[in-house]
Amino acid sequence: MSRRTSSADSRLVQATGPVTRRGILALLGLGAATLASPALSGCSSNGGGTPVASGVPTGAATRGGTLRLAFPGSGAADSLDPTVGQTSCDLVRYAIVFDQLFSFDNGTAQPSLATAAEPDAKGKNCTLTLRKGVTWHDGSPFTAADVVHTLKHRAAPDRVFPSELSQYFNLVAARRVDDHTVVIPTVKTVGDPATLLAGSGLYVIKNGARSFTVDDTVGTGPYRVTRFQAGVETQLERHATYWNGAGNAEKITLLSIEDPQARVNAVRGGQADYASDVSYSTAKSGAGGAGLQIRTGGEGLRTTYGFVLNVTRGPSADPRVRKAIRLGIDREALVKSVFLGFGAVANDLFGAGAQHFLDTVPVPEHNPGQAKELLKAAGADGKPFVVRTAEYEAGLNASAELFVEQLRGLGLKATLIKVGVTEGFDAEGMKACDALAFPLGPFSLALTYTRSAAYPTLALPDEELNRAVATAISTRSETERAAAWETAQQVMADRGNWVAWGRGDVLSVAKEKLTGIDGRESPKYPWLGKAGFVA
Repeated sequence: MSRRTSSADSRLVQATGPVTRRGILALLGLGAATLASPALSGCSSNGGGTPVASGVPTGAATRGGTLRLAFPGSGAADSLDPTVGQTSCDLVRYAIVFDQLFSFDNGTAQPSLATAAEPDAKGKNCTLTLRKGVTWHDGSPFTAADVVHTLKHRAAPDRVFPSELSQYFNLVAARRVDDHTVVIPTVKTVGDPATLLAGSGLYVIKNGARSFTVDDTVGTGPYRVTRFQAGVETQLERHATYWNGAGNAEKITLLSIEDPQARVNAVRGGQADYASDVSYSTAKSGAGGAGLQIRTGGEGLRTTYGFVLNVTRGPSADPRVRKAIRLGIDREALVKSVFLGFGAVANDLFGAGAQHFLDTVPVPEHNPGQAKELLKAAGADGKPFVVRTAEYEAGLNASAELFVEQLRGLGLKATLIKVGVTEGFDAEGMKACDALAFPLGPFSLALTYTRSAAYPTLALPDEELNRAVATAISTRSETERAAAWETAQQVMADRGNWVAWGRGDVLSVAKEKLTGIDGRESPKYPWLGKAGFVA
């Protein structure tokens, strides 16, 4: 059944603006704290199959040495251009070569190259106050001209991935007031510009920079590029005058390794000190060597696994069907089968770990009997129901297989479509499914609710939800913002189209003396500015 596009739909699309596939991909799996936190001691069982947490490296990292860390890359598509790359290896590199104006820490926006972002009383402009005493890798001073160039560069029509900031700010009209002040006109009222800037992936480049080779890639970050081979490795050296204190390691080598088992083997074989994105089955079997640890980013950094129901077609358009699915699925079975002890059930809300997340919403009770009654009342019993999945996260396809089995048990004629990760968010493919497997890290709620609503097939057209999100983004009152986010989340919990069934740990394998791996924005692409080895 097709659903006619409503005026509420139109407002939502206008409110969120054009969001790229990169924006959606970037939404998958963010976090905000330090990864060198709870470690899992060889992932041994405590008798009940649950991995046991152990200690972590203690003490400050020593100065010097070379770190070798392996992250998922994209082969020849790896890039030094901070407006192009989208793999974990790219994002880790950008984060230590460049700085952003603001960055996330513990779920909130923190000053970086900008120390303040203030909207004016009429909501027409935003004034950025920039940090003083910052130098580029070539020794030249960081100034407002660099920020103005960065904003205009990101707004240029020939960018591979246009900045989502353009839906809030007139980037091309940004102007320098003095060496440490920039004014950006707004295109809509923004109450908390720092949060939007922190989540935008806006790495500041030097005034005039348009090419990004080893010789001309210059940043303000704690490490500078000395060698780069796409799909193989990036070599970096410490920026001795970094504004936030020089890094501990003298050199860092980032290894671009797409295959997850190959990353683990690199650590086990001594070619790397750290590998990200370890599968749950690998973690369950143990670190695989003396002096190695399986680590998790901790509960606050978990990735939420779920399904987004497509309300533009089929049974999901009926709120009774959405409620039936939330009541009918067996979350415990999904968690046990997919996370293998590295996760917990969730309450159907994405955004866990973000500021204003409503963790007081209870996990729906498993009630297949009521679910079947609701499906019959909605006339959905025996109706076709197509689930689409791609393995963006380890275990996502397995979760979709079990989800389909459970839907069949409730009376739906459920089928599964598996596609590759490059096809997962194909617009036409999404239109043809009733539910899409969807993982999400603890982004800010502003990003979670606007980006996930950018595609009509992911959005929930609900006027109360739209008003709440609009208020949360536009108000300058923290109290009003908190209340608006509570309303938005209550709507999603009551009649939303999310079936967020579990939160899984983000796992890595590391040498036990490696420390300072800071999740900040995401445990999948941590900040390495203070990484090093303890003595």
